[in-house]
Amino acid sequence: MNKTMKWTSAVLATGVLFGGTGLIGGNSVQAATTGTKTVKQAVQQPSVVLKYKGQVLTQQGKIVDGNTMIPLTVLRDAFGLAIQYNSTTKTYSVSSDSVKLNMEVSDYGVSTDLNGYYIYSMTGNHEVKMINDRLYVPFKLLNDYLGIQGVYNPAQKWLELSKKVMNDIKITSVTLDKSNKNASIKVQYPKISGLTDEVQNTINAAFKKEAELFASEAEKEASRRDGTIEHKYDYSQTYVVTFNREGVLSIVVDQYGYSGGAHGGTMREGHTFSLKDGKKIELKDLLKAEPNYKQKLDKMLKQSTKDIAFPESTGGLSEKPAFFVSESGLAIFYQQYEIAPYAAGIPTYTFNFSSILPKGTNPFASFK
Repeated sequence: MNKTMKWTSAVLATGVLFGGTGLIGGNSVQAATTGTKTVKQAVQQPSVVLKYKGQVLTQQGKIVDGNTMIPLTVLRDAFGLAIQYNSTTKTYSVSSDSVKLNMEVSDYGVSTDLNGYYIYSMTGNHEVKMINDRLYVPFKLLNDYLGIQGVYNPAQKWLELSKKVMNDIKITSVTLDKSNKNASIKVQYPKISGLTDEVQNTINAAFKKEAELFASEAEKEASRRDGTIEHKYDYSQTYVVTFNREGVLSIVVDQYGYSGGAHGGTMREGHTFSLKDGKKIELKDLLKAEPNYKQKLDKMLKQSTKDIAFPESTGGLSEKPAFFVSESGLAIFYQQYEIAPYAAGIPTYTFNFSSILPKGTNPFASFK
């Protein structure tokens, strides 16, 4: 079954699920939501001293449910990032390089997206929270997506923040709007610049082709809509950059479609490129230092997925595993309904490279 056919089946059978991945090693499963529960803090949380460029900041972080939370205003005051507010939508926005973090505040919580791509994790590691009428952003969200890293001193209880060294490229968004009387069709895809023409043209051509194919298939599906009894269909594509360092670029693309029924459906694609030659990186390229990586990953995935997988599914390593690279390591994911019920969303399991490769191995060494 080709990708288009799989996507069409998902549209008919499933619902909207957007997810993201996390930084620190280990395993995580992502599911779905469009907002998070508002938390009014009635008790005092432990504080964390924040430092930047060796200087102690006047603002402090807080520990909430095991997550280190950073005041949003630190991004302005320490890192010089502008904070904007839209009073109509009650949305705060802050931009870093090519990433725009949007935080919509409502009575139900804070809905967070990066350039339109909604971020959520079942563990709550990416939840922006309103604490005593101030917005706090999880350090993990900053670390995973906004290029901010930190070193924590548990004895002194301070966190030293700094900027990561990112690939010297620029990523902008291109939007295709093919909406018509039958459907809303809005497709967003990345465009890379700052590399040699040959390399960036190769990468950009791949993203453009994927976007145009999705838009074309959406138009075909929507043309069959019975306007006398059916509401307009809905199709959208969003993306998020999950890794942009060490000569490697990894981007996750989500394609959502609704053509009637109880739910729409999302298909996810992971794209990882070498910025040296524009070639798409495969799993074997990252894990070549471990001859038995397939067996190791298969065992790890079976163990990780056993609690959610369908009885007839082992949840192990498939013939062509879907993956992307994150700040946590290697993220393997399954499509909706591939191994588990709808409630499991798009199951995503992240493994630190050190748990797969021999000690001291750098999976990105050949891409620099």
